[in-house]
Amino acid sequence: MELDAIFRLMDCAESSSFSKVEVQIGEVRVLLERGAAASAAATAAVPAPPAEEASETGGKDAVRSPISGVFYLAKEPGAEPFVQPGSRVNKGDILCIIEAMKTMNEICAPRVGVVSAILAKDSATVTAGDTLFLLAEGN
Repeated sequence: MELDAIFRLMDCAESSSFSKVEVQIGEVRVLLERGAAASAAATAAVPAPPAEEASETGGKDAVRSPISGVFYLAKEPGAEPFVQPGSRVNKGDILCIIEAMKTMNEICAPRVGVVSAILAKDSATVTAGDTLFLLAEGN
């Protein structure tokens, strides 16, 4: 789901009489609720875009950010990172979180593999399409 679509949904919900609107498209779920506590953060599982093989990555798959936001390697400050270089992952394992509009979006492994590099810095701002991880073949 594109960020512009979410903003349009927010505008429509604000001008309507509904107090709660929930939309789910595939694995992406958006919940808008009036009167919800400002500190409550929604979580959406955002599948990573298909891994792309590129010559500059030495034949490894690049896991790219599907959205713009703040990149986090762990669930909260001081917690163990989801993955480190050398970590074996299965398809669907959480690699990181990207916070966008106070929503924590889980970015998941697109396939089985080994994290060969983490290219984004923790707490850095990333843009949609930025390469976050390199994922090598793994058994």
